[in-house]
Amino acid sequence: MRFRKLAVTAIAFAAGMAGAPSSFAGVADSPLPVLTSGGSPALLVFTVPGVMRVGNLEAEFTCTSLTTTPFKFAVEVFGPAGGSPLNDVTPTGNNGTATLNPGATQTIATGSTSGLHEDVFITGLGTIVRNGSARIVSESKAITCTAYVCGNRMTSADARARGSEAGW
Repeated sequence: MRFRKLAVTAIAFAAGMAGAPSSFAGVADSPLPVLTSGGSPALLVFTVPGVMRVGNLEAEFTCTSLTTTPFKFAVEVFGPAGGSPLNDVTPTGNNGTATLNPGATQTIATGSTSGLHEDVFITGLGTIVRNGSARIVSESKAITCTAYVCGNRMTSADARARGSEAGW
């Protein structure tokens, strides 16, 4: 009798939760965006932990096309607690989206750096993103990417000077 009551309670709870929307959201379970009007949802190609935009740190995402046709890709940034993306990469927002031509390389960044080149800046992130995450989404799987956090105050001359001090 006791087991039957527990089983009925568990089934009732499960049935009640089946229709409840997920409240987690974040890099793993937010809906994938559409990058081109009338197109299909983008493909998740990379997940990036440790995204920073704080003090003099900026996150950079550099991707190269491995195909013979152009396509769009984008970087969605998430705060440390997950939730919805902090930027809108859909055609109406177009914030953190770029087109990759065949064999081309593009860099999308959270802000400007003195010593590196950025093609697209993600705006509206505010001044602080600590230990956030990102996902790189694309209309093609024929893409390779890397991500890094760098200081925005170092110039290429600073890097050369520090490299020579370190014996580079």
